Amino acid sequence: MTFQERTFAARPVGESEWDAAARVWTLACPHDPVSGSDLRKRDAEQRDWGYTAFTLVALAGEDVVGLANVYQNPGAYHPHRYTLELAVHPGWQGRGAGRALWAALLPRLRAVGAQGIRTLAREDHPIASGFLTRRGFAPGKRYFTSSLDLTTFDEAPFRDLLARLRAQGVRVRSLTELRAAGTPDLTGRLHALMSDVRQDVPRAEPATPLSRQVFEEAVLGDSALLPDAYLIAEAAGGEWIGQTTLFRTEASPDLLTGLTGVTRAARGQGVATALKLHAIRAGRALGGTLIRTDNASDNAPMLAINDRLGFVRDPASVSWGLEL
Repeated sequence: MTFQERTFAARPVGESEWDAAARVWTLACPHDPVSGSDLRKRDAEQRDWGYTAFTLVALAGEDVVGLANVYQNPGAYHPHRYTLELAVHPGWQGRGAGRALWAALLPRLRAVGAQGIRTLAREDHPIASGFLTRRGFAPGKRYFTSSLDLTTFDEAPFRDLLARLRAQGVRVRSLTELRAAGTPDLTGRLHALMSDVRQDVPRAEPATPLSRQVFEEAVLGDSALLPDAYLIAEAAGGEWIGQTTLFRTEASPDLLTGLTGVTRAARGQGVATALKLHAIRAGRALGGTLIRTDNASDNAPMLAINDRLGFVRDPASVSWGLEL
């Protein structure tokens, strides 16, 4: 049998294979590195929250050369719609490992009553669009991942904006500060703010409420969350009007932006820009050198903010959907 004709086995991931699966994903998607503990944690969380999730690996002999993660998005939940993340080791792409994974996961999707599945693929990937098109996926919304070099960022052009907001009584406080101050009902207020500002974020599937449990475990309980860079914008009267968050996983030294959002009544005043500037300061204080963020292509206000700050866009990713 030639290398090209090799047969691949596809089966559920073994407990000892999470790290190998994460290495495959990181090699295939270096812009989105993960660790084995990241993958294991998400799988366990899905089950704890009552959602359906499974991970398959493709094997060449005993070596993990591909993986497929299927899960339900708590923030855009539908009982019969799923998210897919599929990757094959760059050295094995185009040789049948992805085909084996798809053949193994399709009957599993049908068995759990899946009506649709959605995945992201970079526009510059040499074979992803062809692989998905042949299986009936259709392209949809585009997303941009962008990065900002903290070592060269110049805050000077934005000092007048920060001074204006300070004069209006707007201040930015970190989760660390809010905890130290003994803020009453802190978790409840944080959950309410995030629930408010996330409603208008453009996405491929409609937003659904994020439960208190999911918020506490997936956001506040995330070991990658940086409390000094979970920032809240507070108006002069004490009302919380915006937020942004930074995370840093064990898979990369890069700082990752979570949700940045401002309440509807406070938009258009520079609050989101100010939050981003304070996040840059916090990131530098934490020793970060690069911040990464991602936005839908039709999120014009946030893309404009990022462009003004100097974020540089990667090639776009496309959301591909399949109706089953």
